[in-house]
Amino acid sequence: MKVSIIGSGNVAQQLAPVFKRNKCIIYEICSRNPAKGKALAKRVGAAFINNISKVTDTGGVIILAVKDDAIEEVIKKLPALQNTLVIHTSGATDISVLKRFKSSGVLWQVQTIQARTKVDFRKVPIVIEGSNTPAEKKLAQLARMLNGRVYIFDSYQRSVLHLSAVWSNNFVNHLCHLAEQLLKKHRLPYEILGPLLMSTAENALKNPGQSQTGPALRRDKKSMAKHLTSLNNEKHLQQIYTLLSESIAKINSK
Repeated sequence: MKVSIIGSGNVAQQLAPVFKRNKCIIYEICSRNPAKGKALAKRVGAAFINNISKVTDTGGVIILAVKDDAIEEVIKKLPALQNTLVIHTSGATDISVLKRFKSSGVLWQVQTIQARTKVDFRKVPIVIEGSNTPAEKKLAQLARMLNGRVYIFDSYQRSVLHLSAVWSNNFVNHLCHLAEQLLKKHRLPYEILGPLLMSTAENALKNPGQSQTGPALRRDKKSMAKHLTSLNNEKHLQQIYTLLSESIAKINSK
């Protein structure tokens, strides 16, 4: 299978070598960043181009591995590809943005992707959606190369899953960052929370509702007031604390 990739960021850096190892021909790497694009192309034995309108209609797959807010702009610049499956890798973007192409789809890795950290795709759920049956079959073939669990969801289902991923990953990570800043401010070690964080993740995977603990659940107003005071009038942190505490209390009062 011939695979071309538009983009040279985190997702492109992770996917290109995996497909190369699975005997795909990485045909072209197209990137507006010449340094990163050429380096990735050399790494996987592909041609480098920086003009989206010159992408070749190989009959294989073109992966739009670009930021979500750049997908539509890239699509407008692509030629009228008649033989190639055109896919994006966004969890939040509807498949309908690709409607101008005869064959299109989505391949989304339900995982935080960073170029500097090698992803073990065998542990990563892969969500696919095809515009038609042949597209879906080709997508499934491509997804199986990643060796992860493959799910077929439509765009609405994927948007719900993406929202849940933001709740459980992005927001949780941000709260951990706030905890780290608080501890550093008071010259306390962040790593002391390690066992607690691991236990929290394990319990959350089993039953997050039953695993909830803390002063908000117990209606421990004395402890909560003390926490708010110790935030030293940092209003936005106090608001976050109050909103989350109210949500915990409300959900657990049902």
